[in-house]
Amino acid sequence: MKKTSIIVILVLLFIAGTNTGARGLKQALNQSASVAVEPAPEFVPPPPLPKTPFTVSLRRILPDDQLNRVQFYLSNALTLTKEENKLNIKVDSDGKIIRTDGLDSNQIKIPMETPGRLGQINTDEYDVLAICFEDSNVNNNVIYFQPNPEKDRYELLFFSRDGIKLIRYGDTDYEISYSRELPYLLVVNEQQIDDSIKTRTVTGRSQKEY
Repeated sequence: MKKTSIIVILVLLFIAGTNTGARGLKQALNQSASVAVEPAPEFVPPPPLPKTPFTVSLRRILPDDQLNRVQFYLSNALTLTKEENKLNIKVDSDGKIIRTDGLDSNQIKIPMETPGRLGQINTDEYDVLAICFEDSNVNNNVIYFQPNPEKDRYELLFFSRDGIKLIRYGDTDYEISYSRELPYLLVVNEQQIDDSIKTRTVTGRSQKEY
């Protein structure tokens, strides 16, 4: 075989090998590109601790200086309403008397689980707690809660007039309305266990010691 023929054959084999390698490399690149990259796992925060009634028994063991730091919540929505009839009478230029009747309504809504803080403790009234649910410089803008030993919780303190439930908020008496049951105080009460166990083994005493 001539030398020229051998060179041609070698060149053809090199070209064929080069094409095969290029196709293999291209296939490997396509396969790597088609592999889906899994996203990092999303951080899921732990669920919030449940809110439970602020019990009478818990109040008994909680010092007053710690009570000032407790975050309270309202169990269910509460609405305060003050309505007054208004009457306006005037005489126009023709001497006609114009009478205008209307209703002046003022409402304060406190949604369910609204946070509140202790305003004061009235120990003269069976340990009544005054809770403030809004930012105000007026100290009278508090709602009073009294202990209910039967249900072991602090419930809304109100008074009745002509069969209407009222509370004094600020310097005004408001009619109250609420959903479900009489509102009471809630807290986040996390219970932790702190056991301390000490063990000592008694080895005994022998008569040989005497």
